[in-house]
Amino acid sequence: CVQAAPSSPVIDKSWDEPRESVLTEDIKCIFLVGPFDYVKAKTNADNAGAEARNRYPTDTLHNGIGDAFRHCYWNALMTISIGRDQAKKVADLHEDNNTEVPLNERIMDLKNNEIGRQVGSESKTADEAAVKCDDHVKTGYLQLKP
Repeated sequence: CVQAAPSSPVIDKSWDEPRESVLTEDIKCIFLVGPFDYVKAKTNADNAGAEARNRYPTDTLHNGIGDAFRHCYWNALMTISIGRDQAKKVADLHEDNNTEVPLNERIMDLKNNEIGRQVGSESKTADEAAVKCDDHVKTGYLQLKP
């Protein structure tokens, strides 16, 4: 949240001191990877979520096969569009920012994110990446449960 400068004539510089606790994940991400890569990463997240909802039952979208696919595909899409290093920064920030997620879920998500970045490095298109992530679900290569 950005605060406006105080309007009183009293010099009060407290408004311009960084306060990390009020920064949202989106703002942190913009500072971390820049606005253009942030927009691409956000679009990739939306697309990965939509694709997971199209392919998998609703009850698998959290800690199930749909969730594993979504993490894989999101990271693959980011790797294709913004590069592997930027994709890792965005995904790690997302996982680090979700402090209420149990450790076993976080470990699962980090593993599936890494596999997704590998898929993205080996894929030329989003469709190719989706097929590979789906194959990884079917073979159990992705971690499907915490």
